[in-house]
Amino acid sequence: MDWHQAMPGDFIMNNGESHLFRIHIGSNLQRLQAFAATLTPSETERCNKYHQLKDRQRFIISRGAQRSILSRYLNQTAEELQFVLGDNKKPYLPDTRYGTGLQYNITHAGEWILLAVADRPVGADVEFIDSAFPFADILPEHFSQEEMGFVNAANQHDRFFTLWTRKEALLKATGQGLGEYLKSTPSLDGKHALPGNLLGSEKDWQISSFNLTDSYKASIAAGNEIRVLRFFDVSF
Repeated sequence: MDWHQAMPGDFIMNNGESHLFRIHIGSNLQRLQAFAATLTPSETERCNKYHQLKDRQRFIISRGAQRSILSRYLNQTAEELQFVLGDNKKPYLPDTRYGTGLQYNITHAGEWILLAVADRPVGADVEFIDSAFPFADILPEHFSQEEMGFVNAANQHDRFFTLWTRKEALLKATGQGLGEYLKSTPSLDGKHALPGNLLGSEKDWQISSFNLTDSYKASIAAGNEIRVLRFFDVSF
């Protein structure tokens, strides 16, 4: 896995690919005004409901960066993008070049935002590897016995956040969300068989995990038609 600076020719979604973009919040604070100008009135209203300045800044950068990146695939301006809701109320961008449309999922933790883009449903999650987080308190409720054994065997915080991001990424990809499905969603290496009604999907899925930076763990979930992951930094 190598992160490359995205060039104009990279904003083309080839069949069997998923593109991942990492965006550092602090490095884009100077873009706040420009990003805010691309938001819809409903997005601006939602932003203003955040009481903390840092939360409003993260929201603007997240939505603005998302619009900027996705608009390059569709040769539209960021302001022109019109999102629609698909299965399980997951938003996507309709476009005939990408079959069922351009699919995406965005996630954030700490100082980083991760945007996954594909031509089919995709889910992503990123977490800060917090060595002080008391994960043992939530293991029995959200992890199987085998998963708990894996986490407790070695490198506990790194393993915990690896499995956690896998569960979240898969549930985001299928539109199921968290809650009651977290414990029954498998996250260990290898192949797992489970009933289709658990994920609301009968298709096969694959999950890949990687380090966003040394301090952040991330995972992406997509159909097994995705064979190539490309990792990008991006300038606005």
